[in-house]
Amino acid sequence: MRYRLPALNTRVLTAVLVVGLPVLAIGTAVVLAIGQIRLKDAEAARLERIAEYVAGSVDAYFFRSILDTAVLARVPAVRRTAEEGSARPFDRDAALELDREWQRDGAAAAARTGLLESETAQFLADLRQHDSVFREILLTDRYGRLVAASNITSDYFQADESWWYDAFDQGRGRVHVTDVRRDESAGVYAFEIAMPVPLPTGEIVGVMKIVADSREMLADVAGLDLGDTAEATLVRSDGSIVFSRRPHAPGDRFFAADLMRQQLDARAQGTATGPLQFEAGAEDRSHRLVVLAQSQLRQTYPDLDWYVALSVAENEMLAPFRSLFWYLMIAFALTAIAVLAIALWFSLRLAAPTIDPATGLHLVEHPAVRQLDAEP
Repeated sequence: MRYRLPALNTRVLTAVLVVGLPVLAIGTAVVLAIGQIRLKDAEAARLERIAEYVAGSVDAYFFRSILDTAVLARVPAVRRTAEEGSARPFDRDAALELDREWQRDGAAAAARTGLLESETAQFLADLRQHDSVFREILLTDRYGRLVAASNITSDYFQADESWWYDAFDQGRGRVHVTDVRRDESAGVYAFEIAMPVPLPTGEIVGVMKIVADSREMLADVAGLDLGDTAEATLVRSDGSIVFSRRPHAPGDRFFAADLMRQQLDARAQGTATGPLQFEAGAEDRSHRLVVLAQSQLRQTYPDLDWYVALSVAENEMLAPFRSLFWYLMIAFALTAIAVLAIALWFSLRLAAPTIDPATGLHLVEHPAVRQLDAEP
């Protein structure tokens, strides 16, 4: 007896495969696309929260430094020294002559005037020595003449400096702060705070300036570790870099400065809303997600238009998704095999003869036979 392979209903098999496999493939593609989009959105939201936290810590440190300077400017010895200096007659020519001597030989001029030996100067020097944040502290009278300093300064007469003019404000007094920059006299990248020195009556008798090392303020930016390719950068609104862990020179620009500027312009014009984020190509040819968080310092000090920019390479960001991708491919393959098996089973089942329930025998349908007329 010859063994016969079971018959297949090719129409059923084709219908199941044509309907089942494409639906499965489309469903898998949709799941992958949605998963990738949601992963990127979740990563962007995470980076946004971290950027806002870092921007907040920078703001808090800056405002705390301003508060510390304000307290320091109200120390009784500081007030008294500024008041005594302001009581001396002011001779501009004499002040400028001493300023020229100071710039030629600051040590000799300082020794001759005794400005670094007063009680207030020793207090400022001790403060600088015990707190590395303070790189330089100086105090002037109401005319801009130096009356005390923590160390030898680059010049004596300060009234021709913009920071002094802004802080004294024609006797009204206001806080003056600068951007982070290299201070040649202190030899560090630092920011400056100039604070009016008021008497209890409100009269402004001098100006105090501190040069503060920026490293502690930027510690959260420098120490942020989000992965192998993640980077944190403090940038200005024009795209120039305030601080980055990477070596940079004054005037260097953020790698996505142009796209950043477009985003900020669109936000200013009201054509864009939502988080400040975009994708950009980096110098190493990696594709990166960039998230920005604005510092709130600008609301009080317009010159400090800073943003914390966090960026991460898309390859690293999607690394967890890619491992899941292969698991999903395995599931797709197993499901495809199951669909094929079901299609085969249905095609075999529908191709088999019908069984007569009364006799249990297969009812085989034969082709119709045309009745031939008998021959005469």
